[in-house]
Amino acid sequence: MPNAETTDGAGRRRFRLGPGLLVTAAFIGPGTVVTASKAGAQFGCELLWTIVFACVGTIVLQSLAARLGILTGAGLGESIRGTFAESRWLRPAVALVIAAIGVGNAAYQTGNLTGAVVGISSVAGGGSMLWLLILISGSGLIVCLGRYKVIQGILVTLVLLLSLSFLGTAVVSMPPMKDVIIGTLKPTVTADSLTVVIGLIGTTIVPYNLFLHAGSAASTWEGVDNQQAIRHSDWDTALSVLLGGLVTAAIVLTANAAFFQTGTAWTSTDQIAQQLQPTLGRASGSAFAFGLFAAGLTSSITAPVATAYAVCGCLGWRTSPSGRAFRAISLAVIVVGGACAIGFGKSPAATILFAQVANGLLLPFVACFLLIVVRRQGRGGDGQIGRGRLLVAGIIVAAVALLGCWRALSGLI
Repeated sequence: MPNAETTDGAGRRRFRLGPGLLVTAAFIGPGTVVTASKAGAQFGCELLWTIVFACVGTIVLQSLAARLGILTGAGLGESIRGTFAESRWLRPAVALVIAAIGVGNAAYQTGNLTGAVVGISSVAGGGSMLWLLILISGSGLIVCLGRYKVIQGILVTLVLLLSLSFLGTAVVSMPPMKDVIIGTLKPTVTADSLTVVIGLIGTTIVPYNLFLHAGSAASTWEGVDNQQAIRHSDWDTALSVLLGGLVTAAIVLTANAAFFQTGTAWTSTDQIAQQLQPTLGRASGSAFAFGLFAAGLTSSITAPVATAYAVCGCLGWRTSPSGRAFRAISLAVIVVGGACAIGFGKSPAATILFAQVANGLLLPFVACFLLIVVRRQGRGGDGQIGRGRLLVAGIIVAAVALLGCWRALSGLI
């Protein structure tokens, strides 16, 4: 990726976007579409506050990961290994991070493939099993050939068009502003909505994106003054995540109009196309199907690659997409996620939601390591990371952990 800051012919500095949009494209997948639709269909505008919380959390944590990459010139995996290199906790720390990322991304991959199958099968027909095998093979081939960046350009464009469709429909079907304001500013969590709340957080603050962002930021702003790079990175992260948050909120609002306000039960992913009918009419079904397929396939390529970056970095292996270990780890995530999709994908909506909840529950483990590494390696020098930002990040992680504990205890009672 080219440097974020270059000069034009007159020698003036010109700003260029960093990896923020890549992070946003990674979390706008089937999980976001399905989880946000379920939130709007079952609870109306009541859970809009969760999106605000998740976006703030994403901006804070992703900016920390980006700053770490800029200041150290390394990815999060390498920084974790470097931080614990002289400690007896090295092996336990590496094992815990790999387990959290591996389990979380395998679950995420299951949801990605399941969502992509729902999209393509509704347009092209054919059995789910056949399409799963095709997508598993195709994703593996793309990763092995290293052509995912070219393919992703096309897929991200389709995801963008789907996002614009939801945004347009949300404007057309906007509920009373009073409901929107109350849902945004009044945090409400009940035993019934707890799972969806954790799912919304897990589909926005994605653990593997922390590794993806740190490594990308390190290469994007290589050779740029730290303070300048951090300032540009913060703007890049904030604007990109806010765009993703608007799309998520738009999906909630369209589901509110199509299902919650009409009293229509929401039972399957196929019904989500109804949310786009006010603006797309008869084309809503095909537009949604292609968009969901693109979102699923984009994320199903990004997740394995990000996992490989994380694992190779933690183990001190070469973090090159052409490396054998890198490709083997990527393929392992694809195969495990595909096997889970085959075994548990008979209920797509439930499978996709479960994947987001799993990531929400695992997020605090990965985020804690980010905070430890940032506190030890990201302090001092130009662009140092202040205590205030770390405190806010700690509060966010603690809040997510408490929600996870509540969910775990409620399952045992």
